[in-house]
Parts: sequence; C-alpha cells; structure tokens
Amino acid sequence: MARRIQFKVGDSVFYPAAGVGEIQAIEDFIVGGKLGSCYVIKVQESQAVIRLPKTNIDRTGVRPLLSSRKVKELYRVLSGKNARRVTGGNWTERCKELERKINTGTSIQLGEVVRDLTRWKSNSGLSFEESMLLETATVYLSNELAAVQGIEPEHALDKIRECVNA
Repeated sequence: MARRIQFKVGDSVFYPAAGVGEIQAIEDFIVGGKLGSCYVIKVQESQAVIRLPKTNIDRTGVRPLLSSRKVKELYRVLSGKNARRVTGGNWTERCKELERKINTGTSIQLGEVVRDLTRWKSNSGLSFEESMLLETATVYLSNELAAVQGIEPEHALDKIRECVNA
C-alpha cells in the first residue's frame, strides 16, 4: 500500500490542472454528517483557492514540488534524447497520454512532455491540441522550477529552453 502524503501549512505543492500552490490552511468540514479535513491550497498563478479533502489527495495527484537534488535529473531529461514521435495510429491517444503525464505525472514526466513537444514543434510542427499541451506543460514546469530554485518563472523558462535546445 502506498504511503499517504501529509502536507503542513506553508508547504508548496503541485496541483494538477492548476499548477504550483501553497497550503494555506488545514480546515475541518462536515459533509453528510461526517467530519473530514481538507487542505486549503492557494494557486500562485491564478490566485485560485482550492479546498481539497485529505482523503482525495492520492486520487487528484497533488504532490510535493521537485526536490532541489532532483533538479539536476530534470535538466538531464530536458537535454536528453527525445521520444520518437509516432505519426501513425491514433493521435488522440497520444494526446491523452501526454495530458495524463501533465496532470498526474512527476515533474520528470512533465519535463519529458516539454522536451518532446518542443522538439517535435521545431521538426515538424504540432497540432492545435499538442500546442496547447506544450503551453500548459511549459507554464507548469517553469513555475515549479522557479519556486524550487527561488528565481523568476521567466528565468526558469530560459533555463528550460536552453536545456531542450542544447
């Protein structure tokens, strides 16, 4: 059985489909006569506030930010060899897999998506859906790197582009 992740107030987290956020509070709530506890997460980019029941943490894919020692691994992934683009078959399945990596994967998988889509874009172009996925993944990854390294998202984006184009 997987160990349940516990966060505390002040922890920075990655919330799939929203980006980098911070645990602002842990609140109790009552639903259907049962007492529960939820994390109050404020997303930095959109300023949205999300209340997430602790029991849903695993299902939603909320995770801690990339550790500082994993940053080097991420940069190796970004500058590494990209996956071969499968042009035949079902392109919607390919997009669903990319979207799954963005919304539920690790920061390393997010880096793979950014690397592959960026290189595919320069080689043969992207579909509209792929372009949107690239934009989302790039924003999420640059915001996460910025939070971990204490730099501006624009500087993190420059570092990402440097590694992918190396």
